[in-house]
Amino acid sequence: MQVVKTVKVPVHYATTKRKLGILERLTARLTHGVALWSKLIEAHNIRARGRLRDRNLERKVKDRTGLSAGLVQCCGDTALWMWRSYREQHEAWLRRLRTAQKQGDERWVKKLLKREPQKPFSNGVKRKVPIWFDYRIGRLEGARDIKVASYVIRMATLKGGEWVTIPLNPAPYHIELLEQGMIKSFQVVKKNSKYYIHVKVEYEVPDKPVTGVLGVDLGIKRSAAAVLLQPNMKLSPKSFLIIREGEKRHRLDQLNRLISKLQKARKYEALKRLRHKRGHVAEYLDRLSAKRLADLSEGCLLAAGCPKGVKYDNFKGNGRKRLRQLLTGWGYGRIIKYVVEERAERGLPTEAVEERWTSRTCWKCHSRNTERINQSTIWCWNCCKYFNADYNAAINIGLPFLAKAAGRGAEVEPAQTGDEQAREIAACKPGSQHPSGVGSSQGAVILTISRKWCTR
Repeated sequence: MQVVKTVKVPVHYATTKRKLGILERLTARLTHGVALWSKLIEAHNIRARGRLRDRNLERKVKDRTGLSAGLVQCCGDTALWMWRSYREQHEAWLRRLRTAQKQGDERWVKKLLKREPQKPFSNGVKRKVPIWFDYRIGRLEGARDIKVASYVIRMATLKGGEWVTIPLNPAPYHIELLEQGMIKSFQVVKKNSKYYIHVKVEYEVPDKPVTGVLGVDLGIKRSAAAVLLQPNMKLSPKSFLIIREGEKRHRLDQLNRLISKLQKARKYEALKRLRHKRGHVAEYLDRLSAKRLADLSEGCLLAAGCPKGVKYDNFKGNGRKRLRQLLTGWGYGRIIKYVVEERAERGLPTEAVEERWTSRTCWKCHSRNTERINQSTIWCWNCCKYFNADYNAAINIGLPFLAKAAGRGAEVEPAQTGDEQAREIAACKPGSQHPSGVGSSQGAVILTISRKWCTR
């Protein structure tokens, strides 16, 4: 399996003021070049990368910025990527707006009109835009003659033929990744008056065989509800798993109450010190959750449902104040990203799928003629049975990938375990035949689940 990872390495604290000044001027000029390319892309309606290599357009940017040909082309690639992202967001916004207009929801239409995506640089240049340096204009290499730094970057400057060497301050984790992988490119990023080098590293990880699918439905009260699906194997209480994130909710609630008190007391200095605390705590705990899911899903293909637009749709004034409060600091996309990274490093595949209608579609008869009795239970009018909504969604998420997992052989012995909290599901009774019936029954894997993960 090919893994691509971006490593954030700080510029060394011993870097001279002269070199920092070169970085300051170069990044400012590159941002100006990206802004000029953005105007040209809009004026000529450029959508393909081949049209960026027009000599007349490159000459215009080169004359106004004084950049080399390689830097000009890299600025154009960055501007084109920004416009592609804008067009995708604008198309998604138009679909939401048309749906709201058809439904006659005037409040949601007014809210959407205020959320129209803005074109790149429509509000001017507010911050520096990093570009990816290729082999023509920069490279990262080991430092042989420099004692204070183990790695440096050599990059072109504004003067033709002149290069500058910037020392880096990598941690042991960074050095390990840089040594085991192939360095593809890097970019210079300025954040909070400090410079960082984001290095894209590519390396190979041996694939591991999978013989089952772990469908995962992400939530709030239950951080994750998972169901293990295996070819020609019956669902039992041992196949279900609950992961609760009481610690994350507790820490975020504590910080919310503290920030609220400081705001009422108008203690602005203390608020400034805490302005990034909540986000850092949420990211750290999301990383721990991703590692936990990666540990529990060894030997399985993990299919995670991605609740797209859950925060976007719950706008202020829609009557769901409590849900908006619960969603504060809850980044589902970030959790899935971390899970994909953790499992990719172990050679295990991960699939992120759209989870729309998975909770309301019956996993047994695939009917949507269901009724949500409460937040955690649905009733299928076609099957006349009760289902746990979270487990029902997890099964629907994992079923499409069961045949893919059945095609890979197992190299580990089966392991048995139990999960007491999983027995609350009413639909999947022990002894029920799995509906898929795909693949062979050899080499089935059942996860060994520690009870401490299930009772949090």
